[in-house]
Amino acid sequence: MSNRATQAELLEQRIAENLQSQEIDLTTWIFQRLRINPPDQILELCCGTGSQTLPMLRKASEGRVVAVDVSQAALEALNGKTEQGESCRLTTVQGNLDDLPGILGRSGVIRRSFDLTFCAYGLYYSRDPNRVLNEIVSWLKPEGRIAVVGPYGPNNEALFDLVERSGATLGDAVVFSSSRFMLETVLPWASLHFESVRVSTMVNPVRWISPERVLTYWENTTFYDAQRRIAFEALLRQHFAEQGEFVNKKWVMMVEMQNARD
Repeated sequence: MSNRATQAELLEQRIAENLQSQEIDLTTWIFQRLRINPPDQILELCCGTGSQTLPMLRKASEGRVVAVDVSQAALEALNGKTEQGESCRLTTVQGNLDDLPGILGRSGVIRRSFDLTFCAYGLYYSRDPNRVLNEIVSWLKPEGRIAVVGPYGPNNEALFDLVERSGATLGDAVVFSSSRFMLETVLPWASLHFESVRVSTMVNPVRWISPERVLTYWENTTFYDAQRRIAFEALLRQHFAEQGEFVNKKWVMMVEMQNARD
């Protein structure tokens, strides 16, 4: 995992740029589709600074959320956003995704505790996502469910093209997580282990109206290359001179799985 992926300040900046420029609000889209019941006990993995945690906590108004992230700074930011009446229903746990039994066990969580496990834009950071998914099942109640959100297909195609034309190299892990992970890892695993699999997709245009906004976003990604900044900026300004805006499409997939009945 790139160290940049776990830095809370970079994550916050990426989220801010997307929020300002996206055509469809991602969090609204998720919770228009994802079923959450008031008493639900929820495990959220890779919660970051809480973009989905807080709406989930409010929907599970009689339940609780255990939110896990590798970054202590991100968890502190999340705790700082939580209203006083909600904080008693939120438990934040710092730890690596690949040590789920250890970090949950040390936190006093018992197996078969959760109605829902949710992970958005983070499962691909695991060294072994299939093992993590298998592990998640053991923490679900008998008819619990899993929801995984992530990019797929031509996601970030316009931005990736500009990055590569500037001479920067996109690592295999970046390309795989951005375009193939949901299709080649999550969907096959879900289909093999669950009776009910529901897939929701959308294409979300992000419209940047100035080169500076694009630069700010790229500088805060896991694939930023400072050595190629000058070349990238030159291509970017040429693009704006010709088209007046930069449109980068986010291709989003949510896979919801209902635990198979015994």
